[in-house]
Amino acid sequence: MADRMLGKVAVVTGAASGMGKAIALAYLREGAKIVAADFNVEGLEALEKEADELGFADSICTIKCDVTSSADCDAAVALCVEKYGTYNVLSHNAGIGDNWKLVVDMEDSIWERQIAVNLTGSMNIARSSLKYFLPNEIKASMVMITSNAAVESSTGGAAYTAAKAGANALMKSIAFENGRYGIRCNSICPGPVSTNIHVGIERDPAGTAVHYATGYNKHYAEWALKRVAFPDEIAPLAVYLGSDESSFMNSATIIIDGGVCLG
Repeated sequence: MADRMLGKVAVVTGAASGMGKAIALAYLREGAKIVAADFNVEGLEALEKEADELGFADSICTIKCDVTSSADCDAAVALCVEKYGTYNVLSHNAGIGDNWKLVVDMEDSIWERQIAVNLTGSMNIARSSLKYFLPNEIKASMVMITSNAAVESSTGGAAYTAAKAGANALMKSIAFENGRYGIRCNSICPGPVSTNIHVGIERDPAGTAVHYATGYNKHYAEWALKRVAFPDEIAPLAVYLGSDESSFMNSATIIIDGGVCLG
């Protein structure tokens, strides 16, 4: 199937790597125009080059964006409207991992950074988007990448889990408040995916040991599908939720974790 997102104009956060990059490329392949937003400028340049090589140079522009900054989020939306004349899809993927510390060992700096990026960042980009959607009567889709940690606490450290659960609750508030205006909001809750976050966590043996010891399945071999996912396996769901195919979906929390939550 092709052109599933023809006529869609999207802001994709966290687009420089991982799931965000995979979703950005999937949106382009399905006919969307996008603003790729990330604080990683080198990663954005690599994405832009890849998109150019695929023939999508006219359908992508990039912007340095830290989602903890309201001004940066406003700027990403403004660029999208300036460049393409409208904006009707948000794919919010920007996020960071923690090191799986127990609550009793939690450092203020870790807690505050998790909340700032994974929760407040979600609010910032959502608010910036709604400030355009609502007064312009845009029928829009907002796709929030959270985590299976939002529904299974042992899947992440306490700070990460709390922030992602909060982002999932935020999604439902957005859906409830704005569905009446034709603005849908849904969340994708991935399990372990081969991204920079996952690799970084695996490099912290102390954190990993604590994580496994506090209820998480002990090893990939014990999970239902016995492996981690690749970003390309998450992107098709983001296409579906961003497209009109999901026109009756609002406030849905979709877990895509290979059966991790069965453990």
